[in-house]
Amino acid sequence: MNQCKLQMTASELKQGDSGVGDADSREKKRPVLGVIKLDSGDEMKQSCESGHESVMPFMVDDPALWPVPLSKTIAQGADAVSNKIPTTAAANGILEAAKRLDGRTDLIIGNCGYMWASREHLYGQTATPVLTSALEFLDLALRMTKSPVGIITWDAKPLVPLLKNHSGFDRLRFLSINDLPDWANWVFDRCADENPCRWSKDGMARQLTECLVEAFDKDGAFNNIGVLVLECTLVPDFRKKIREVTSIPVLDLLNFAKTALA
Repeated sequence: MNQCKLQMTASELKQGDSGVGDADSREKKRPVLGVIKLDSGDEMKQSCESGHESVMPFMVDDPALWPVPLSKTIAQGADAVSNKIPTTAAANGILEAAKRLDGRTDLIIGNCGYMWASREHLYGQTATPVLTSALEFLDLALRMTKSPVGIITWDAKPLVPLLKNHSGFDRLRFLSINDLPDWANWVFDRCADENPCRWSKDGMARQLTECLVEAFDKDGAFNNIGVLVLECTLVPDFRKKIREVTSIPVLDLLNFAKTALA
């Protein structure tokens, strides 16, 4: 086999070293994350977005809590109710929001896992990669293990009908968190403006831990699951609490996005 041997003069070697130095000093590319927001009817106050992460739950659309620049837009017509069906207006609103972020960002995600319901109207319509929900990890999770797969969701009632035709539905186990007191109160006072405030991040963490301990008990919903998927985008902020209860793999959209753009 012929081998090509590179011989360099001292001056050529010096130039080569200079080239390496230029490469090392090259400015690092900064990816931009795009976030599609539900249409809440009114924008949350800016003061809410300045809350410290030790006090406020991780908000997907809060630029201060991401390690990369963030661009966000509202999916007009896709409110919390219509998004779960989805209605034609909700699906179109999510698609139009994605198109507005297309070409301006490097990855587009959603701020609500139920956006998965509009996936057939959305995927393949933009050049920028789109992944709106952790529910896209279900197929992966079901391939990873022969055991059941757990899903932590805000409310399983509207989610179960969306998944009933999934080939792996019989192996799915659901845990709702919308009835945990501090979590339920957070919905109505997200910026902690009420006095007294009826929720705290510590309270949310404690209640989630208690709920998980019960779920992973031998008679619980998550008994013997092999993988855990976090549909609700509030829950990844409490991964440390999840890890106190179980050692199984955990899949979520937010940590995927952080890793993909790191």
